[in-house]
Order: sequence, then structure tokens, then C-alpha cells
Amino acid sequence: MVQPREAPPASPRWAHRLPRVLSHSTSLLLVVGGAVAALAAMVAEGRLGPRDPNVTDPSFWWGILPSAPPGETTRGVLAGVSALSVITLGLCWAVLVRAVLAGRVGTRTGLAAAAAWSLPFAVGPPLFSRDAYAYAGQGELARLGLDPATHGIATLLTAGAADGSGPAFVHAVDPRWSLTHSPYGGAAVAVERAAAIIGGGPTGTVVVLRIVAVLATLALIALALRLAGPAPGPRAAVAVLVAANPVVVIHLVGGAHLDALVAAAVVAALVVDRAGDPPGSNPLTGAAATALAALAFNIKATALLAVGWLMVAHLLAARREPRPLHAGATRLAGDLVAVAATTGLCTAAAGFGPTWIHSLSTSGTLSTGIAPASLCATLVNGLLGLVGAHPGHGPTLRVTRALCLLAAAAVVAALVLRAWRRGGGPVAQETSALDTRPDLAVLGLGGLAVALGNPVVYPWYLASCLPALALLAALLAGRARAVTAAGTAVVSAWLCLATLPPLAATWRLLGRAGATGLVTLLGLAAVAGSAALVAARRRPAPPTSTP
Repeated sequence: MVQPREAPPASPRWAHRLPRVLSHSTSLLLVVGGAVAALAAMVAEGRLGPRDPNVTDPSFWWGILPSAPPGETTRGVLAGVSALSVITLGLCWAVLVRAVLAGRVGTRTGLAAAAAWSLPFAVGPPLFSRDAYAYAGQGELARLGLDPATHGIATLLTAGAADGSGPAFVHAVDPRWSLTHSPYGGAAVAVERAAAIIGGGPTGTVVVLRIVAVLATLALIALALRLAGPAPGPRAAVAVLVAANPVVVIHLVGGAHLDALVAAAVVAALVVDRAGDPPGSNPLTGAAATALAALAFNIKATALLAVGWLMVAHLLAARREPRPLHAGATRLAGDLVAVAATTGLCTAAAGFGPTWIHSLSTSGTLSTGIAPASLCATLVNGLLGLVGAHPGHGPTLRVTRALCLLAAAAVVAALVLRAWRRGGGPVAQETSALDTRPDLAVLGLGGLAVALGNPVVYPWYLASCLPALALLAALLAGRARAVTAAGTAVVSAWLCLATLPPLAATWRLLGRAGATGLVTLLGLAAVAGSAALVAARRRPAPPTSTP
């Protein structure tokens, strides 16, 4: 006779709740720790003041900006605090990214982290870039009837307003941009001019631009969540990989960059384009989506990728119609009309002709050491120096820039060609999101290639491709999912760290012994971050059910 198996003793009720409690505690610690790091980074970077001694802030921004340049000792302390704070914020975000991929962090936690981390940067001055002051100067030029695409901001020294605020606009701008012409489109000029009219001066104009950036970032997040749909996985990925991303928190919100408007318009175009049943079947919504992408293009030319892709996507949709040639011609004509009408409206709103097209090469006159083209040029010159050849950095840089642009174009072409080959006729039973969501593949992976292939690279260049990359990371499976998420996180963190203040004053302040201590501290922080990632990787064992 078989004896009945004795049931194991029931676990206490608190034992079943313990993993959830620990998960909530860890999430709360990450949110609070990241908020403290964000506040420290904002204050320390703000107190550092302008990095160029010839630049003057138009206001003290509630006492955050210094009234006089800090001394060498103070600068060393502030630079170190700013760097460590940004690194800490990045580590908190990395743990959240690992947790969301494991399904242990939801949308609410990601949005809570984004709100807590963004608040210090939203109320603080523009940081890690002085582009907001350049936007303000360009808006003042437009307000006075001067085309920013043909006049440098330094023109305000002699053609400023009657109240004498012209020099204040000029002295707040990075000297590298005071004589250059604006490469931004008509929609950007219209926004800048409106900000100058409402602001009534350099400080007020920057405040208005900050409000525009915050509102655009909120719209970007809301639209990206709408694009993700009702599934919790993609929505959580958007909340963490987009909303809480240091690129969005520090640079779109803190730097008040126009790229927030560009990214919001691009995601809005994708949302509108997928309206209908099936998505993309309505030519009218397709034309409206192309108009939104054209609006983004009329802010920054990098959004041309979105315009081109939507036209290709509409031709793909036409191939499934009973009369594909007629449907394709109709959709293409609708897209061209939408682009022309939007560009005309933006040009009229700016009050100037399309002169900005001739200024698109402005940003390429400088170089950023973090750009892949610059890194490749340095590497090539180093290798050539070993064999006694010294061609100079300029010629090598021109070659590597051309190669990087060709590589970016090849990536985009390969993704579009893949979508074209698999987009005709009945929808195949594909298992990869690269085929089921080619819009995310082209604007995510292709947009990342374009951003990194640029002659100059800044963190905010990633804004337009982050939502698509986040959704790809949620929809892909296996190694492709991990590679997409890790690549997005690594590139975001790498570009943010590259904009940190120079630590030369910190090294001089600390000396040899102090420098050793700082290296040790950074090593311990890296070990702690690695341990946190390992801990986040382990899932708590599910409670054992009674037989």
C-alpha cells in the first residue's frame, strides 16, 4: 500500500511577498540614487561656469551659475563631482536597463526614474553644451529680420535691439559659433524667433527654449509609448531606454536641444503612419505622416531619413493593392505634395527663403574626437607613423569621414533593400522584428548608423533613433535582442561620458596620492555596478506550490 506523501509545510505569507518587496526596494533605491546624482551633476556642472573664459552667462540662473569664474581648486572639485555624478547616474540607468530586459521593471518604474532624474536638469541652466544660447541668438536675429542662415550671431554686436541686449546674446554663445551661419530649417527658425519675441531678452529666450524642450520631450515619450502599443514589455522598454536614458535626461531636457522637437515629430509620423487596419493602408494618413516627417526635416536635415523611408514604405504598401502602379503613383504624389506644402509653410513661418540648405556644412567645419571618423583618423595616423609616414590629420580625416558616411549609407540601403524584398505580396510568417517592423529597423539601426557616421557626433544626435531602438530591443529575441539593447546603452553612455568637463584641474588638485585614491574609488564604483548588474540578473525562485 502506497503511503500518501506528506505535504510540505506551507511557507509564511511574507515569504511569498519578499522577492516583490526586495524588487520594489531596489527600484526605489535606483530612482532615489539617480535623482541625487542628477542633482549633484546639475549643481556641480552649473557652478563650473562656461568652459571658455571669453563667454559670459546672461544671468546667474537662481544663483546656480557663478558670478565669477571659480578658482583652480574649486574647479577641480566641481569637475570631479560632475564626472562622478554622471557616472553614477549612468550606472543606475544600466541596472534599470538590465532589469527591464529581464522583465523585472515595469513602465511605472521607468517613468518614475525619468521624472526624478529629469527634474534637476529641467530647472537648472543649460548644461554640457551652449547650443541653447546659440538658438537664442539666432532667434534674436530672426526677430530683427536678419536671416540666421546668412548672418552670424556676432552681427548682433552692431545690429542689436535698441535696448542694448545684442552683446549679451553674443557673449553667451560659444565663440566657435558666433560667426557661423545656422544650418537649421525654417521650422527651427520659426521656433527660435517665437522664443525671442516671448522671452524679450537672452535669459527669457533661453527659458522659453527650455520649456519647449521639456514639452517636446514629454510629447516624445507619450508618442513612443503610443507606438509601443498596449503590451507591457515594449512600453517598459520605452520608459527605460528612452524616457530615463541619460541622453534624453541630460541633453534633451538639460541642454534644451532642438533635437527633442525632431524626435517627437518623427515618432508622431510613425504613429500616424500605422493608423488604420491594416497599418499603413490609408493613403491620407500616410501623407499626413510624411508631412510630420517633413516638419522634422525642416528643423534638422538629419530627419530626411524618416521622409525617405515613409515614401518607400508607402510604395511597399501600394504593391499589395489590386492596382499597384496606380496606387504607388497616387501615394508618391501625395507624399511629394505633403513635403512641398510642409516645407512651404515652414519657410513662410520663418520669413526667409531656403537659404539654410547652403549652411548644412557648418557643423562639419569642426571635429569631435568621439566621432568614429575622428577616431579612425587618429588610429590610421598612428599606424602610418609607425612606418614613417605622416600625411597629416586633415587629409586622413577627410578620407575617414567619407568612408564613415559611405558605411552609414550602406547600412541604410541594406535595411531598405531587405524591407523591399520582403514587403511585396502576402505578408510572410517572419520571426524577426527586423522584417515585421521594418520602420523600426530603418529608423532605429539606420538612424544610429547615420548619427555615428556624421563628421561630428554629439549625444543628442541619437534622439530620433532611440524610440525605434528601444522597441526593437523589446520585440527581438535571443542574441539580437541583447545586442540591440546593449548597443543602445553603450553608445548612449559613451557619448554622455564624452561630454564631461575636463578633469585636468582635478588631477592637479589631487596630486599623485589623491589621483590614486580617485582611481581606486572609480574601480570600487565599477565593481559595485558590476555586482548590481549580476544581482539584477538573478531572478528570485518562484514559490513552491503544494501538491
